[in-house]
Amino acid sequence: MIRPLRIFRHYVPALTLALFLGDAALLTAAALLGVRLAGAAGADPTLRLPAAAAAVLLGLLALVVAGVYDLGARPRTAELLVRVLAAAALWGVLAGAVAFALPALRPGRLAWFAAILLGAAGTILLRGLLRLLPSAPLRERLLFLGATPVAARLIAEVEARHPTYDILGYVDDSPGDAAPTNGFRVLGPGQRLAEIATATRAGTIVVALTERRGRLPLPEILDCKLRGIRVEDWPAFYEKLTGKILVQNLRPSWLVFSEGFARTRGTRMIKRLADLVLSALFFLGGWPVFLLVALAIKLDSPGPVLFRQERVGEGGGTFWLLKFRTMVKDAETLTGPVWATQADPRVTRVGRWLRATRLDEFPQLLNVLRGEMSFIGPRPERPHFVAKLQERIPYYAQRHTIKPGITGWAQVCYRYGATVQDAEEKLQYDLYYIKNMSPFLDLLILVASVQVVLLGKGAR
Repeated sequence: MIRPLRIFRHYVPALTLALFLGDAALLTAAALLGVRLAGAAGADPTLRLPAAAAAVLLGLLALVVAGVYDLGARPRTAELLVRVLAAAALWGVLAGAVAFALPALRPGRLAWFAAILLGAAGTILLRGLLRLLPSAPLRERLLFLGATPVAARLIAEVEARHPTYDILGYVDDSPGDAAPTNGFRVLGPGQRLAEIATATRAGTIVVALTERRGRLPLPEILDCKLRGIRVEDWPAFYEKLTGKILVQNLRPSWLVFSEGFARTRGTRMIKRLADLVLSALFFLGGWPVFLLVALAIKLDSPGPVLFRQERVGEGGGTFWLLKFRTMVKDAETLTGPVWATQADPRVTRVGRWLRATRLDEFPQLLNVLRGEMSFIGPRPERPHFVAKLQERIPYYAQRHTIKPGITGWAQVCYRYGATVQDAEEKLQYDLYYIKNMSPFLDLLILVASVQVVLLGKGAR
């Protein structure tokens, strides 16, 4: 049974971590073998330990950006080949850039070519070997206490995106011949929980009862716990399963007593320092692109290059957010504040491209330097919409407890949305980020944001 592992408060699927470590070992072997082959061919094998480490890190970064780990342990062959080839090409580009900038890490073309070729082949071979392993021993067996709508939602999430779980059914005081929910029936009442868990060889019991007064079989739950069966409350299981916090039916006490939401003065200083460094690097490296974007906007449609809009920031205060203009001038003169839609006619030709590549967001680096935003955090919303969403969505105001960001967990995990339902879904990711924020999670979001730009994921 393989359960997700918690690394710096963020849950990582164990198989994904195993694949990552396996790839790291294979890329290390490929880099060292590449040096040997280059030496045997008469080339100067100048790749030393720092250069080998750089080669491995660049290879892993290329695999992550190409989305190889998004495919799971048993991906379709064609998609895997395309992603690995894309990663190999990106690895080559990154290697060339590093070799040009840092001659000390220049290992020779033959060494790089051999390392990339062998590394790509090893990545494909590793996933081919995983296909041969029986999946049953690796799957976690789940039993749900409570045939509730929350349990049905959890099961839908498991069936849609998590093949490493086996769902056994429900334990509930409803009759055993009750109508099936999600295709799973009630196996027995709560008083038989320990007996049913033992008979079905359950590895985890998820307590999915939203109303527990007089319904929670505590002695049976304790018996299961003492037998070594994992018992999890449904909000914690949902958080681990999806990377978000389900706000509907959530008890405030769970938020109060759960781990997380820790923001010390030190973590705030580190985050602010990272904001300043990243903003400066993007400004230094991207100013030629920014000039070209500004020129394209002016040539495409009349109006200013930059667009200013009032947004809600940390603590509920407001500030003026900066963006490259992507719509026609005075787009909301007749309509008033409205959400942008997928095929919004107000978006200009250049604006459509800027939104797809997310280049329209880059002037917000000025907001970051001024301390109004962070590089990573919940996206800031307009006061008009915030007032309405706080009335309709539980815990919506809690997303303003930290600075908003240029990119964030919701942006890399969920598509662009323009409805109240989309806002609720994004809030669940934002609360997860606020609860579990760390430099490790920020790094994952930063890498995923590169995927969004390069692969167009979540473009709107």
